[in-house]
Formats: sequence, structure tokens, C-alpha cells
Amino acid sequence: MEIHWKEAGDIRDAVREEVDQRLQELAGEHRDLIDIRIAAKPNQHHRHGGQEVHIVCQARGREIVAARTRPDLELALHDAIRAFERAVRKLRERRTTLRVQQPAQPPHFGVVDRIFAEDDYGFILTDEGDQVYFHRNAVTGNLVFDALREGARVGLNFEAGLEGLQATSVVAPPPGARVA
Repeated sequence: MEIHWKEAGDIRDAVREEVDQRLQELAGEHRDLIDIRIAAKPNQHHRHGGQEVHIVCQARGREIVAARTRPDLELALHDAIRAFERAVRKLRERRTTLRVQQPAQPPHFGVVDRIFAEDDYGFILTDEGDQVYFHRNAVTGNLVFDALREGARVGLNFEAGLEGLQATSVVAPPPGARVA
């Protein structure tokens, strides 16, 4: 996970370090938070005024945004961080609930069409003819991302992503699974 600060020169170093630590703790063992951008700027809105903090995070096919405006920049930052933490917890709870509801066997099968190991992603061509993006984090079970090769048979679950179909899980097909 990478954290990028933009236009945050008025935020004390100690506060930045505290926020970085909170975000690292939030990430913990999870690998779902990829890139976090924190931007601070004055807000000229007549009603709220003050300072505005935006947090934008790429998180496994989703974008999480939290923004707060307060008279004090550091107060706006802390409020935005709290809102961001709530959004991440909510996203993880939804994923856990979905994971429990998904069937044991993947409903779709296909072959690895292209793989870009150095960039941690690839594409699967399903038996139905759909091209599905997958990230290394979607590879689960007894499959290992670095061992995948083009042409490998896989089972998968997928959903609509920001730019097309995206695998939510990629697993080895069960023994006796139908072959296209």
C-alpha cells in the first residue's frame, strides 16, 4: 500500500506520521488497499469555509472516497480519516458477507488468456467467451499467482468492475469439472 500526500504542507509532520500509522494499522494483514491519496485545500464555500481534506483510495476494483471540511485543517484530516476507516470496514464486511454467500464451486470456468506477472494482473477467457480481468489478490485456494501460465484452466467468480468484468476469485477447477 502506498500513501501519497498532496498540498498538505500545513499539516505537521507528527500528525502526518500518526495518520500514516493509522492507515498502516487499518491495512494490517489485508492486501485490499492499494493506493491512498490525501489532499488538503482551502474551501471557499460560503457556508462551511475552512479547510477541506479528500482521501481517495484504490481498493481491489473499488474506489473509496472520504472528504471532510472543518475550520481547522488537522480537524478536517482526522474527521476524514475516521470516515475513511468506516468506509473500509464497511467494504470488508460486505466482502465477508458475499464470500460466505458464494457457492463452494465457482460458477464459471475458463483459461488464462494473458498474464502480466510483473504488474500483478492478467486476463481470463471464460468458456462463455467473456474476457475477465483478474488481480493477483483474486487468486485463492491452492493456486499461486506466480505459478499461473497462459492456457491454464481455472474456475472463477466475477462481477462488473470499473472498466469491465473483474474476477472476485480465481481457483483451480474442481476434479471432473467440464472442459470447454
